[in-house]
Amino acid sequence: MAPNSKRERLYLKTKLIMKIDLPILKALKKIFPNGLYTRSLIIIITPIVILQAILTFVFIERHWELVTKKLSSSVVSEIGMMIDMMENTDLKIISVNAKKFYDIDLKLLPEQNIDIKKISPKNLVEKTLNQELQKKLNEKFSINDLSNEKKVIINVETKNGIVEFIVPRRNVYATNSHIFLVWMVISSILILSIAIIFLRQQIKPIEKLAKAAESFGIGKKIENFKPTGATEVRKAADAYIKMQERIEKFLEQRTLMLAGVSHDLRTPLTRIKLQLEMYAGQKGSEDLLKDVNEMQYMLETYLDFSQTVSSEENTKVNLNQLLENIIKTSQEELKSITFKSPKSKNLVYDCKHIALKRCIINLINNAKAFANKVLITLDKNKKDIKIVIEDNGPGIPQKDYEKALKPFQRLDSSRNQNIAGSGLGLSISQEIINSIGGSIKLSKSNLGGLKVTITLPPRDTLIT
Repeated sequence: MAPNSKRERLYLKTKLIMKIDLPILKALKKIFPNGLYTRSLIIIITPIVILQAILTFVFIERHWELVTKKLSSSVVSEIGMMIDMMENTDLKIISVNAKKFYDIDLKLLPEQNIDIKKISPKNLVEKTLNQELQKKLNEKFSINDLSNEKKVIINVETKNGIVEFIVPRRNVYATNSHIFLVWMVISSILILSIAIIFLRQQIKPIEKLAKAAESFGIGKKIENFKPTGATEVRKAADAYIKMQERIEKFLEQRTLMLAGVSHDLRTPLTRIKLQLEMYAGQKGSEDLLKDVNEMQYMLETYLDFSQTVSSEENTKVNLNQLLENIIKTSQEELKSITFKSPKSKNLVYDCKHIALKRCIINLINNAKAFANKVLITLDKNKKDIKIVIEDNGPGIPQKDYEKALKPFQRLDSSRNQNIAGSGLGLSISQEIINSIGGSIKLSKSNLGGLKVTITLPPRDTLIT
């Protein structure tokens, strides 16, 4: 159905243009840099380059052409005056005066025909000179030796014969025009250099703010971070500092509350444990005592976790040695633990050592509880570091992956990652990894069970 209104036709045209422009825009996005500093440079450089191109074009087309035209007109007038003087004045006298006053050499050539050459339209000097000669001279003429950079030779057919005029090229066109272009380029480079220096100073506070936010996100702090730069950047930095203080205060209060609750529950649990031991041998007392021991162990683990996360500072940890030591201890209970690591044995990472160790031990213990075969892989690439723990147990249904990472969740599966006695639940393991800027992902293992992938962000202290 054909469009029956201007609005519909305009809509169809706009839609067609957008379809054409989208691939171009996507291509430009790929080429266009992502950094603020580079983008700002492009924003500054592009107008200057365009302005210089326009000025150069205008200068060549208008100013240089006008000056060349006036100079050519002056030279042609001088030649015309000399030709008129030849009727009453001796050629030698004219030649001496022409050299003295106009810096023009002239001489009478032997009998020959004027060789008229075509003037290239691209050559502004010869083209302008040719036009002026045609306008002011009635005699036949030719312009020779066009390629000579120092002189222009003009032959004119007069009543006395063919006279050759040798004119310095500087008299015909503006020879110092290139100086203007050179100064224009030099001034542009100077302006750009100053702009780059000032721009760099303006970008630095933004980069510092971004680095501070990124470091805080991965559990590191930048000491002596102070707001600097423009007013807007200072406001953003002040807002970030206040936000960081609020988050740290919230985390500290939550950790203290967790530690306090865990500590307060230890006393009644110890009392219950003692009372159960007094009733040892009675029906159900052993099961209750086992549950109490598991609860007590879990509370102690929570207490250790809260103290570790809140007080531990980052240290350089050799991940190969850390995993090898953990596996060596775990192999006493489970023989089938395999470890795969990169060729480099000096993979050092800046993080909270004890917290990361507890997290990995917890995940290995969870795997041991439900499987008889565990595979641990340490892998490094340019983007990140991965620690993968997988087993051949019953695993977790894919629909429960997200649920398993939440606190106080029990799965209806035969495998329960949050059971008591496992050290730390997956939710707390995730919190530990998050505190050092990493992430945990659950997936299906090739061994048939659960695959836990710990991804650690790259650090400046990474050594391979």
